[in-house]
Amino acid sequence: MLPKIDKSGRFCSPRAARELALSIVYAACLEGSDPVRLFEKRMNARREPGYEFDNASLLAYNHMSFGGPPVTVQTIEEADELLRNNDKESAIEAEVLAAPPKLVYSKLILRFTRKILVAVVDRWDSHVLVIDKVAPPNWKSEPAGRILELCILHLAMSEITVIGTRHQIVINEAVDLAKRFCDGAAPRIINGCLRTFLKDEEATGLAQALEDKQKVIS
Repeated sequence: MLPKIDKSGRFCSPRAARELALSIVYAACLEGSDPVRLFEKRMNARREPGYEFDNASLLAYNHMSFGGPPVTVQTIEEADELLRNNDKESAIEAEVLAAPPKLVYSKLILRFTRKILVAVVDRWDSHVLVIDKVAPPNWKSEPAGRILELCILHLAMSEITVIGTRHQIVINEAVDLAKRFCDGAAPRIINGCLRTFLKDEEATGLAQALEDKQKVIS
């Protein structure tokens, strides 16, 4: 596995970049703003007087903390311990995600995050049409309740088509993001949407290649 923290004590894994990009795109959707501009605004925001960030929280932060089936406990003590651990994880997550990006992420990860966001903005309109074809009807009928899921689809599709990351990696990352931040059947549905998207992309590419070949022959 790739290291989570680099020598400067900041996140250095691509997972962190995708997670940050998702938080930016999600916030931009809620605000009705441009994701790249929002990212740059957060990058250039001044810290409040007296603000200090505890770098130890980065080591305690778990990118792979997924929701799961209901947990059964036998005693009140076990239930209390579970709640304390959940509260602790939530507090660490809130602190990390709310901190100034320059204190949390390495320069390489910040550059990669911006690259993803630029790709999302570049393909937003075309991918809205694609998502309308591949997303389930209930997601399209309640888009305000599926903003996170739709943002994950935009991020994944843009990384595949613009940045050119191998689709196996992108799909796995998208599913993991859905496991972490969404609920219910979202991970399975996102996996299916992206695989349908890939089949359509490959079919379009093959058709274009055949058309180009016919032009050369004629």
